Amino acid sequence: MKITSAETYLLSLPYRTTGGFHYIAGRPSSALSMLLVRIGTEDGLTGWGEAFAHAAGAATKAMLDSLVAPLLLGEDARDIAALMEAIRRKIHLFGLSGPAIYAVSGIDLALWDLRGKREGKPVCELLGGRARELEVYASFLRCSSDEALRKTCEDALAQGYRTVKLHEITIERMSLARLSLGADVALAVDTNCPWSVDEAGLILEQARALDLHWIEEPLWPPDDYAGLAGLRGRGTPISAGENTSSLEDFRRLLAAGALDVLQPSVCKVGGITEMIRILDLAKAAGVEAVPHCGYMGPGYLANLHLVAALRPDAPAERLFIELEASPFAMPAVADGRTTVPSGPGLGCDPDMDVVRKWLVA
Repeated sequence: MKITSAETYLLSLPYRTTGGFHYIAGRPSSALSMLLVRIGTEDGLTGWGEAFAHAAGAATKAMLDSLVAPLLLGEDARDIAALMEAIRRKIHLFGLSGPAIYAVSGIDLALWDLRGKREGKPVCELLGGRARELEVYASFLRCSSDEALRKTCEDALAQGYRTVKLHEITIERMSLARLSLGADVALAVDTNCPWSVDEAGLILEQARALDLHWIEEPLWPPDDYAGLAGLRGRGTPISAGENTSSLEDFRRLLAAGALDVLQPSVCKVGGITEMIRILDLAKAAGVEAVPHCGYMGPGYLANLHLVAALRPDAPAERLFIELEASPFAMPAVADGRTTVPSGPGLGCDPDMDVVRKWLVA
């Protein structure tokens, strides 16, 4: 079934949070960038994907529009793995990371959406699972003040979340969150690569009493696998993977014994096709995998399907924000749980009126 069109839509979606402004990519932010990919085929079907955007949306869109999307036209949409391999080989000289791999990720998600629609099955069934209820955890943005963090914790508790992840880098903020949430809530911390090995070691010692579920990406640079390995066994599990792009890098990360929890991100590694391989690597290595997901469109839906099929005991990540207007009718969250869409493909097409209203380019 030949591909006849491949289009992109970059949106800027205002969102609400509890208390104070919040940060994305190190900058104060009140809007979420979302880069959508739409692929059409000669039988009239349309598949939707999402490429990593945030502050890099314009660069990823340029990569898609100028290089990756044109390579799809006239190709068969049905053999996803073969098509993705062919695309990677054609663009490898631009590096298989950053906007290039983000672009591939968005295309891959749209192709899986198409496959599910063509076969009349949700993606989780294509992966060997079933649509089901899942635990989700509240993933906070970095807060602007102690009071904003305290209010955000109170809001998460009121909504019934039993697992929370911070994006804070001080032991004082971590301690405040633990005090605000209480001892019964599982608390993880994503630090976004701030520390040297020695600095991280000091934080781990101070964090022992907080009973953290994990500390995510504590080191700069993020590919210091030996350094990560040296931090393990200090009382708090170590996680990483959001900034790892290729299957070979994930293989090296695991071979180094660098972590307790692997966190690949579907919109940053090459999509569902590559996530299957990465999660298989983690399983073979005996390492827990909790996929990373900082998305609110097809990337979030794809992650729900992946977790339901391949990691049903893991909680799925959900950004703890509410969009002013979402292009997608997302499954509701109640008491820290949600339901995987049971419709064909990823299970949700966008409202094009919302897409047009918040379109940047």
